[in-house]
Amino acid sequence: MIVPVRNLLGLGEIPNDRTAASRWLNRQDIPIQLARCNGGKREIVRLSDLPDEVQRAYTEREIARAGLEPGEWDAEAQEHFLDATPTMRSAALRRAEIARFMVARLEHLHGGKLVAAVRAKFGAEGTSAASLRRIRKQTEGVAPINYAPALLHDYAREGGKRAAMSEEAWAFFMTTLRDAGPQFPLRQAWRDVRDVSRKLGWACPSFTTVFRRWSALDPAQKLVARHGHEAAAKALSMPIMRDKTTLGALQLVSLDGRTLDFWVDFGDGKAARPVMIALVDVATNFVLGYELAKTENAVATSRVIRHVSRDFGIFDRLYTDNGSAFSGHLVAGGNVHKWRGKRNGAPGVKPLGVCQHLGIEVTFAIPKNAQAKIAERTFATLSRVIDDRPEFAGAHAGHAPGASPNASVRPVPLATAEAVIAREIARHNREAGRASQGARGRSYEAHFRALLAERTLRKPSKEQLYYAGLIYSAAAVDRFGRITIETWTYGGPATQAQLLPWHGKGRVLIGRDPDDFEAPAVAFDEAGRLICKGIEPVKPGVYNSVEGASASAKNRKAARVAVTQAETANRYLETDEMAAALAALGPVDEAAPPAAAKVVGARFGGPLQPKRKAAPKSALTPEYLEIVDRANGVNLSRYGV
Repeated sequence: MIVPVRNLLGLGEIPNDRTAASRWLNRQDIPIQLARCNGGKREIVRLSDLPDEVQRAYTEREIARAGLEPGEWDAEAQEHFLDATPTMRSAALRRAEIARFMVARLEHLHGGKLVAAVRAKFGAEGTSAASLRRIRKQTEGVAPINYAPALLHDYAREGGKRAAMSEEAWAFFMTTLRDAGPQFPLRQAWRDVRDVSRKLGWACPSFTTVFRRWSALDPAQKLVARHGHEAAAKALSMPIMRDKTTLGALQLVSLDGRTLDFWVDFGDGKAARPVMIALVDVATNFVLGYELAKTENAVATSRVIRHVSRDFGIFDRLYTDNGSAFSGHLVAGGNVHKWRGKRNGAPGVKPLGVCQHLGIEVTFAIPKNAQAKIAERTFATLSRVIDDRPEFAGAHAGHAPGASPNASVRPVPLATAEAVIAREIARHNREAGRASQGARGRSYEAHFRALLAERTLRKPSKEQLYYAGLIYSAAAVDRFGRITIETWTYGGPATQAQLLPWHGKGRVLIGRDPDDFEAPAVAFDEAGRLICKGIEPVKPGVYNSVEGASASAKNRKAARVAVTQAETANRYLETDEMAAALAALGPVDEAAPPAAAKVVGARFGGPLQPKRKAAPKSALTPEYLEIVDRANGVNLSRYGV
């Protein structure tokens, strides 16, 4: 209810002077508005904004002016009135003034004349004949001082007697909505209930009554019935309000990948929808870097992180989802709370990722909550700006993830796609007039540069970038000081001495260049400490070739050199020094106990065979056999010969 300031003079603590009254209202932080009137403008305030004692004094004065008795003050009703919102109190105060106006004139005005008088004073809003009858009914038997609480809208109060409806009919209605689609018409669900009720004898009221009952349900009940438990819980989950102005540049960086809608020719003659992997600074929405790839893979992701760290400095924390390209070993390996691949290789040996080498902490988004990433929102902004560019006309085949091109689709060259995207990303970063938190009308790039000037930069070394660009696998060292990974073998004479101590002691981490397996590898222990670098790959030669024989000779020579160096490094006594040392042991003690008996060594062959008996000696001498041999017709087999 609006009241002119001049009508409040002298009420409670309000001064009698209008200027002084305005100053008093300003000190009380009560908003004053200007309203047009005859002769200019006047100051007005809402009666509900005034202190309680001023509102009561004003009400009592208006009751006295109407010639009515205020009646007894209802403290409980007035307390309930003060708990209502200012808008509800203001509307109730207006209706209370209308009620006092009608009560004061009932003796002189009736019917249409009373309605016309009320409308002439209070306007057409809420002063219809039906509304005035409702006001009179609500104030019957109520003291004029308590009209406002009696006329307060109670939104929890039921509007009247509800038409009868069987609980079975209502349950059938709710079940129909639950099992049907989210957009199933309410009227059609009511029709089903109506037709079933006629056959089963249920009480089913009109659609208007059912619709009112449905509308009065708690929002959670309606969401669960329409969309299910998970969707309702997600819709009712209040998002966290974050103040990004507390962040500095590169303190938190968001990572995400998105499949673009147009088709690109990567130079191999095959059409593919490129994936853009991007890093966005959370504090400023500045796109730090991106890369186009055929798929969302860890190698491209690692490359983007290295490039951003090289161009702007190492950032503190990476915020990403748990996709395999982002939470695998190549990116998040070695992180304490890594999402995927918790068991890789032997226990305790975990491959190291790019973030581990650069000292970047990794934080993963909650599953099914990836939209919380700033990169996700940035892609939503850029999706139509980039995908629907006229340069890509004719290169679309639908927005579905599994869409495939047909004969009418003309893929654009990769160079064209990269040029257009580079231009649009630069425009996105440099567009002025941004209204995001902390931007104050600046561009994303200007905001980022301003915060970056306040940051102590951490530039990665060449060695860090090199180690961060490798892929790591757990492998064992053989007895020759070599390491075999899949079909590749690494290790030579130069690194043999550093790798041999790890033979038989579990696995080590071998880092290799993902783009060139013929490049030298590096080895780390399970704690991430460097064992050796420059581990050359072993290149098998042609069988029985001169190159193979030469390599073998070099290996033998390297082994002899290593043994000679080891022998030189060992400290030995000279012959006379050794003899003097042995003499210092003194003579042999003759009283010493005799040496122990010889112990037969163990035998590990087959079981012992029984000793064979010698054949009996024949009585036939060689001379006799010679004579018999010369004889004709003698059968020697009779004599066992």
